Amino acid sequence: MADGLLGGRYALMDVIGEGGMATVWRARDVLLGRVVAVKVLRPQYAADAEFRERFRREAQSAAALSHPNIVNVYDVGQHEGSNYIVMELVDGRPLSEIIAAEGRIGTDRAVDYGIGILDALEHAHANGVVHRDIKPHNILITRDGRVKVADFGIARAAAASALTETGK
Repeated sequence: MADGLLGGRYALMDVIGEGGMATVWRARDVLLGRVVAVKVLRPQYAADAEFRERFRREAQSAAALSHPNIVNVYDVGQHEGSNYIVMELVDGRPLSEIIAAEGRIGTDRAVDYGIGILDALEHAHANGVVHRDIKPHNILITRDGRVKVADFGIARAAAASALTETGK
């Protein structure tokens, strides 16, 4: 990043999450002046051309989804060999952290979360997008208790790259 900006637009600030496939950064979109989350693929995935193409296609599909219970995807790109997705920065915590900190959650809260998750999945399925990796780590709960499903696209791209193809 010669100019210090990912894609000439995103100033990476600090790491806010790590996963098996990517690192998530808090970043400033210098063009629009807003803080976003940027998921940058790990080098071993970025080196695989087939995976990069699946990742790009699925991320673009996810970007077309617009629903209050789905994390918004704003941009997809590649910069100096790094593939990335720019998303809404959610002010909250993953459901996995909430469960780890609080233990079992109450029935009413679980039902509320479940309804939000199912609403998000219904919208995605109606638009031809399948998540394939629903788990507490990919469910974000905002400070005011709203559900936001994350990681659309990356899950499907990862699942597709792991499938056995005839003749291979």
